[in-house]
Amino acid sequence: MHIINVSLVVACVLSLNSSLLSQVPTGGETAKLLKQKALALMDQGRVTEATAALREALRSAPHDPEIFNDLGVALRKVGDLTGSLDALQAALRLRPSDARIQSNMAMTLYAMGRLNLAAAAMKHASGLAPADFVLRRNLGSLLSDAGEGDRAEKELREAIRLAPEDAENHRSLGRHLAKQKRRSEALAEYALALQLAPHGANLHLELGRLQMDAGDSASAAQHYRTCLELDARNAGCHQALGSLLLAAGDLAAAQTELRLALQFDPDSGEAHRDLGSVLRKQGHFEQAARQLEIAVRLLPDDSSTRYLLAQTFEKLGRSFEAEAQLQAVQKENQRRRDASLATSDIILGTELLKRGEFASAEAKLREAVILSPNDPLTHYNYGLALLLREKLDDAIEQFRSTLRLQPDDPDTLYYLGRALLKKHAPAEAALALQQAIRANQNDAHAQNALAAALAGIGNWTAARARLQRARAIEPGNTLYEQNLLCLEQEMRNCELGY
Repeated sequence: MHIINVSLVVACVLSLNSSLLSQVPTGGETAKLLKQKALALMDQGRVTEATAALREALRSAPHDPEIFNDLGVALRKVGDLTGSLDALQAALRLRPSDARIQSNMAMTLYAMGRLNLAAAAMKHASGLAPADFVLRRNLGSLLSDAGEGDRAEKELREAIRLAPEDAENHRSLGRHLAKQKRRSEALAEYALALQLAPHGANLHLELGRLQMDAGDSASAAQHYRTCLELDARNAGCHQALGSLLLAAGDLAAAQTELRLALQFDPDSGEAHRDLGSVLRKQGHFEQAARQLEIAVRLLPDDSSTRYLLAQTFEKLGRSFEAEAQLQAVQKENQRRRDASLATSDIILGTELLKRGEFASAEAKLREAVILSPNDPLTHYNYGLALLLREKLDDAIEQFRSTLRLQPDDPDTLYYLGRALLKKHAPAEAALALQQAIRANQNDAHAQNALAAALAGIGNWTAARARLQRARAIEPGNTLYEQNLLCLEQEMRNCELGY
C-alpha cells in the first residue's frame, strides 16, 4: 500500500482559517467542560449547538487538536465542508501523526467529492495505524467509490481479517460486492453481518433491496418488515415496502407505507413518485399530479417520473403541461443515447490511439466530447489525442475541463503537466505535477516530469531530489539515469526527457 506524506495531502487543501488559531488566553478546565458539553449535544443530534460549544472551547484552548478535530467532524455534519477542512487541517498542524484526525479529513474530502485526495488521506491514516480495522474499512469504501475495485476489496477483506466479528466490516464488503454485480457473494456477506448485528434495521433494508434486485420479493418484504419492527420511523424501509406493495397491486397498503415514509422523510423523491403512482392508479389524478410534481423536482433526471406526470396531466386535460414533460423525457432520453454513443466513440478512439492512428482518434474523440460534454473521461481521452497530435493549447483546455468535472485526478494532472512542459511553461507544469504527486506520491513518471519542470525554472536541487525519488521507485530505468547525468552537467548540451 502506498503511504502518502501528510504534509503533501494537507498542502493541497484550503488554507487554514486564521481565526481558528487566534491567540487567546488558555483555559484548560473551561475548554474541557465545553468539549464534554459539545460531545453530549452531538450524541443528542444537536450538532449546531455542539459546534457553537466547540468554538467557545477553542477560545479557551486555541491549541487543542482534539477540539479542532471534534469541530471538524461537527462542521461536516452540518454541511460546512470548507470549515470542516480548515478545522481538521488545524488539528493536523498540531498533531500531524494522528491517524484518527487524518481519517476525519479524508471523510470531509470525500464529502466534497474529492475522491482521489480523500483516498490519499485515508491511505496515510491507515499507514499510521495499520491495525485499525475502521481505517482499513473506510479506505476500502473510498477506493470502491473511486472505482478501484481490486484494491477496495483487498482493504475490506483486511478489515475483516483484523476484526471478523465486526458487522460493519461485512456490510461494507457486501456493498462493494453488490456494486461489482457479485450478488451471491454480497448476500453471503450481508447474512454474516446480520448474524453479528441482528437488530440492525438498515442492514435489513439493504439486504431487502439486494434481494429485490435478485427477484426475491418475498424475502425482501420479510426484511423490510423486520426493519420496521426494529425501527418504526425508518423512512427508507417504509418507502421500500410501499414500492414493493405497489408492484404487487396492494394499493391501500402501499399508500399507508408511502405516507409514513414521507412523514419521516418529506424529501424522499422515491416516496413521492410511488405515492403519485398509487393515487393515479386509484383515479385520484389531482392528488397524483401534486405528488409527481414534487417527485420531479426531487428526481429531475428520472424519466419514468416525468412520463407518469405527463400521463396524469393528460388525464386532467392539461395537455400543454403534459407536452412539456414529454419533451423533457425526450431530451433526457437523447442525452442518454448521446452518452451511449460517446462511450462507443471513446472505445473506438482509444483503440485508434493504441494503433497510432492519431488523426482518426482525434476526430472520433471530438465527437464524443460533443455528445457528452459533461463527462470527464471524454475530455481526458480527447486531451490525450490532442497532446499526441502536438495541439498543446487544445489539449490543455481539455485537461482543464476534465479537472473542473473531476478535481485532483492524478492522471489528468500528469498529462496537463506534460502539455505545459511541451508549451515551455515549466512553472505552470510544476504546479500541476505537484498536485498529481500529492494524489499519488509513488508515480515515478510524474516525479520525473516534475524534475524537468523544476529544472526549467532553475531549481536544480529540487529537480535532483525528484529524479532520485523516481529512480528509487523504478530502479534501473535508463531515462532517469540519463536525466540525472544531464542534470549534473547543468543541462549543457542535453535536455531532460519526460
